[in-house]
Amino acid sequence: ALTLARRIGFEKGEAVSLNRIGNAYDILGNYPGAMAAFLQALALNEKINNPDGIRRNYNNIGLSYFRQEDYRQALFYYYQAKDLAEKHYLNATDSAEKYENKKGLCVTLNNIGETYYRLKIYDSAKIYTEQSSAVAEQINYPRILGGTLTVLGHIHSEKGQNTLALEYFRLSIPYLEKAENYVRLSEAFMGIAKVFEKDKLSDSVLFYAKWSLLKAKETGFTRQVRDAGRFLTSYYRTIKNPDSAFFYLDITKIANDSLFSLEKSRQLQSLAFDEKLRQVDIAAAELKDMKKRNHNLQYAAIALGLLTFIILFLLLSHSVIANQKLIRFLGVIALLIVFEFINLFIHPYLSHATNDLPLIMLLVMVCIAALLVPLHHRLEKWISHRLVEKNKKIRLEAAKKTIAKLEPASAKAFADKGEQTN
Repeated sequence: ALTLARRIGFEKGEAVSLNRIGNAYDILGNYPGAMAAFLQALALNEKINNPDGIRRNYNNIGLSYFRQEDYRQALFYYYQAKDLAEKHYLNATDSAEKYENKKGLCVTLNNIGETYYRLKIYDSAKIYTEQSSAVAEQINYPRILGGTLTVLGHIHSEKGQNTLALEYFRLSIPYLEKAENYVRLSEAFMGIAKVFEKDKLSDSVLFYAKWSLLKAKETGFTRQVRDAGRFLTSYYRTIKNPDSAFFYLDITKIANDSLFSLEKSRQLQSLAFDEKLRQVDIAAAELKDMKKRNHNLQYAAIALGLLTFIILFLLLSHSVIANQKLIRFLGVIALLIVFEFINLFIHPYLSHATNDLPLIMLLVMVCIAALLVPLHHRLEKWISHRLVEKNKKIRLEAAKKTIAKLEPASAKAFADKGEQTN
């Protein structure tokens, strides 16, 4: 998609492709690669003034910082995404556009809430997560609804409000199952287990911790398998059950080794992905060079054609075949072609120098025209006058020669006629 977008100059498509490439890097754990792709996409979206694309880029850049635990920097980008979503929701006229902005808003609010939770600023975390939950409920978005309820459960659990925490975790489960968000579902079950651990309800702790492990294993989320295994290992040690502790320790070790192996595999995939992108860049550079060569060839052809036209014009003006009107007309055409070729040639350099700013380009073009137009008129007048006069002289000389040839013939014919009469 990136190659095609670049080939046809479709900048919005290029930005979308780069954003998806950033997501792929993020999944592979290559956060520098993700950040580079997101920033390229952001620059393109800003260039074409695509607010929806900019909002998505801000969110993704924030998420990239979040995964690296740079929460303050993540918040900086999340807040910019939030401002854009709110602004464009108010300005949106189409219902589908309003829905997309609301969807983007509730995702961003949820990200802000979870980031404050990680910073242990629980009051702010609660405010933004509740706002996200309210927006998600308005548009019936189960994935975010389940996620916000899980985060609220964690917040109340951290604050020691176990009853409320338990209620939020339980409320999140139907939404998470509907959205098939098994990562959050595993986290919700683990959150419930931790609440019951505080209340010293051993059977409930084990029931929900094992559910968390089971859901993670069923859906292949190795990190959640490891976390649930660690919790169960620790809990069985606490209640003096070494056999079960060793059993879950083995599960934890296998999951941890698998994660390490997965990291290595992801690194290899990331390197392969880098190489593919490098090939895309090479292809783009080759395409750019080919276009440049084509442009240069066209410029050379235009220059050669212009030179040929001028030579033919000068030859024609020295011929008796051409009349004065034709010479004047062709003179104007020749000058127009010359000056338009100058404009065509300097335009790319002018565009680069002014960074395509319309006002500056207009001012520069006016200044160039102020120099070229009077010069054009003077040259037109001088060339037309000079060539017309030259053509007049040539035609006159030709006429004189014709008359000179005709005069002896006429005299001879007159003499012959006189003799016949005598």
